[in-house]
Amino acid sequence: MQVSLPDQSAVLMIGSPGIGMLEFCIALSEGYLEKDDAIIFVAMDTSPMDIIAMMETFGLPMDELLGKRIFFLDYHSCLLGSNMDRSGNVDGVRTISDLEGIMFNITAISEETGKRLRIFFHSLSTLFLYNQSNVVLKFFQITCSRIRSQYGTAIVAVHEGVHDERTVNHLMAIADGTVELRFDEDLNKMMRIRNMRGYPTSPNWIPFEIKNLSKNEDARLLEWI
Repeated sequence: MQVSLPDQSAVLMIGSPGIGMLEFCIALSEGYLEKDDAIIFVAMDTSPMDIIAMMETFGLPMDELLGKRIFFLDYHSCLLGSNMDRSGNVDGVRTISDLEGIMFNITAISEETGKRLRIFFHSLSTLFLYNQSNVVLKFFQITCSRIRSQYGTAIVAVHEGVHDERTVNHLMAIADGTVELRFDEDLNKMMRIRNMRGYPTSPNWIPFEIKNLSKNEDARLLEWI
């Protein structure tokens, strides 16, 4: 899948509730790590420590990668107004208090690593709960433009069914492409690339599953059926 997403692009990921968008993003990040890219997770609706624990269940050696190849921007704590920041002293996790801090830290990580960046936002839907729609749309437009022109690829998750059609259409117009995840009538997980600027796409839905690897029951694998 990571090969199918163009470099220097901003991709919107729209998923049904419970489909596993975070797990999907973590599985994608494994392929990017194999290509020697650096990963940034902008955590908005899940704490970095919970994502780190999930990455470890995928078999990623976080003690080796955190702060070197994988980085977290913790906006989750700020949005909740939490005083219980478990990630404040963890190497590779940076707490931010406003939207401006996201691009500031992305720039700093780019300069530190010198690598192509793959930046996951999970999820933009959370920002709509705390900001006016026009503010989030402007942030999305400016952020996508800077990432695609300077740093690499942005993959931005949005929850299906929680935004009005006009807002979703605006997001898709700004992005270079849209990946959709949904359940079929039998609750099988399906995906498709709805559109990708400059590339032909198929309207067909493809089954996918996140499964345990046979050699290690604690590790996970994103698999196309």
